[in-house]
Amino acid sequence: MTNTFRKMSLPAAIATVLFASNALASTPVVEATSKTGQELQTNNADQYQNVDMDARYNDGVLFEHKSNLFWGKGERIKVLSTTGDTLAYTKESDYVHPILTKHGRKMDQAVIQVDHNVYLAYGFGLDTPVMIEGDDGIIIVDPGESVQMAQAAKEQFRKITDKPVKAIVYSHNHIDHISGVRAWTNDEEVASGEVQIIAQEGLTAAVANWSSNLGTLFGHRTSYTGAKHVEEGEHGTVNDGLGPRFMQGDISFIEPNVVFKDKIETTIAGVKLEIVNVPSETKDEVVVYLPEQKILHAAEVLQGENFPNLHTIRGTKFRDPSMWFKGIDIMRQFDTEVMINSHGRPVEGKEAVANVLTAYRDAIQYTHDQTIRYMNKGMTPDELVEVVKLPKHLAEHPWLGEHYGTVAHAVRQIYVGYNGFFEGDPWQLEPMAYEQRAKAFIEIMGGRDNIINTANAAIEAENYTFAAEILSYPITVNKDDMEARKLKAKAYKAWAADQVNINWRNWALNAAAELEGTRDFSNMISFASVDVLTALPSKQIFDMMTSTLIAENTLDVNMTLVYNFSDTDESFTIEIRQGIAQLHEVALENADVEINTTRATLNDVLMAGANAQQVMGQKMQSGEFTFANGDIQGFGQFMSYFDKPMAPQDIMLIVR
Repeated sequence: MTNTFRKMSLPAAIATVLFASNALASTPVVEATSKTGQELQTNNADQYQNVDMDARYNDGVLFEHKSNLFWGKGERIKVLSTTGDTLAYTKESDYVHPILTKHGRKMDQAVIQVDHNVYLAYGFGLDTPVMIEGDDGIIIVDPGESVQMAQAAKEQFRKITDKPVKAIVYSHNHIDHISGVRAWTNDEEVASGEVQIIAQEGLTAAVANWSSNLGTLFGHRTSYTGAKHVEEGEHGTVNDGLGPRFMQGDISFIEPNVVFKDKIETTIAGVKLEIVNVPSETKDEVVVYLPEQKILHAAEVLQGENFPNLHTIRGTKFRDPSMWFKGIDIMRQFDTEVMINSHGRPVEGKEAVANVLTAYRDAIQYTHDQTIRYMNKGMTPDELVEVVKLPKHLAEHPWLGEHYGTVAHAVRQIYVGYNGFFEGDPWQLEPMAYEQRAKAFIEIMGGRDNIINTANAAIEAENYTFAAEILSYPITVNKDDMEARKLKAKAYKAWAADQVNINWRNWALNAAAELEGTRDFSNMISFASVDVLTALPSKQIFDMMTSTLIAENTLDVNMTLVYNFSDTDESFTIEIRQGIAQLHEVALENADVEINTTRATLNDVLMAGANAQQVMGQKMQSGEFTFANGDIQGFGQFMSYFDKPMAPQDIMLIVR
């Protein structure tokens, strides 16, 4: 200790003592022992109240089946077959919290039969496709996250029946619930009505939002959430919280041909269905109830056996917790004997279903209401996370482990969702410029070397996030400071090993890879799918362009471009007007450039990808893409005013 003090300034030396005191005084809530006997604990234990419960959790109504694949006695549910494989990493490791390892052991691949005609393809990816067998066909609820993943599920289902697909239900718009659709059907079957694709009316617009407007950023951040830039296994992602692994592949989409607002009651292949909009994680979320069998498909209203992501750190619009728990109350009104989900294991028995639904909605309401309560006492997010914590009966419930969402990051988003970013202190309205502030903090802290020494002391005392925070300043000032970057990466790797929340762990590991310059982009998630874009309505294709205008280059520009589609009888005008791009759903007169073509031709250009320019030239030569006004030079000038997405390698979230 004496030598350490000699190398540090007084503030750093005091910090060292404080860190050591904190480390000795801390009493972890979550403790476990690895195979090697090394004791592990959650560094920020106060943020995690749930403890490792007995696997047989039994309060008289809810307990795990001996198969470890569902909850209940097995009176209606049975494991039909298993593959013997799992996509999760389930070995004990000093680099993985044992509770997170145990969570992954719930995810073995299996076909689970929940009634004589209802089957789950469980553990084949993040999502769980469901097959309902009717008299003369099948209904698929949630087709899977990619065509390849859906094919794997389909292969299992086709061992049971070869009846044709009659309907597909999209439970909501997220990529893992729609993107495997082309494994089950095609455009012709849907266009003819041979296959119904059923969804809530807001789904297509929501797909357009994540696939286009913010597709670049969301894809990048989702890759961090899934730790896609580092290896899989003990030094990377071990499971995805909701399921064992997001199985990447071809992202497909076919627009629904049956949409509704609140509720639809229908009979398909002799099976009666009630499909009900339950706004929760998304506003377009729907659940499926089979009244004659008393089976409820809860979609992702329940996010598996996890405290829900009331906010997802990958980024999304505000999720209203009050809307969410009130949505669960709609589900509680169903007479349910078996509950299945898009994520997590099925639950058997009325009392067990009621237990899970009640605990889940109560946890959401508790988090929401207590955050509001303390906001009204003037508390800010940093203060709120210290006081808003689930009570013991909820924190220890087996369906509320903080493996996916956390109370802490939910609380912060509730504050921002209701109140905005401004916490009330006026300096936040006009803080010092970003890099200038970093330089000032370095000076106040006694210089760059003192920050390095203090960070080392913080890491030694297991105060990892504080070390990472103060190291941000020298990195901001000099992004090539590899000593600071590697030290911050070290802090994040150590912090990651302590996390029971997979998203927190994954972000830390990806952040470390960015700091070390070792990100692997071969496995990253991309929301940019040509199949999705070509399936979207034309209006949404053009609407996404408006937010890519390079405004500073067009402050003195007034120019219009018209597209006329003869096959869909549509016209659209994009008007550039002094830094604004406005979309009109009509053809404005006297446009600078006016194009006559078809939506099918535009789709061909979109599908060409890197060869788009060549394909467009071919379409012009064939007369499928012609200019009613203007020419190719004017078209090129117009398009030059719009920005192109950054390459993922150029987007830095940590080194900045």
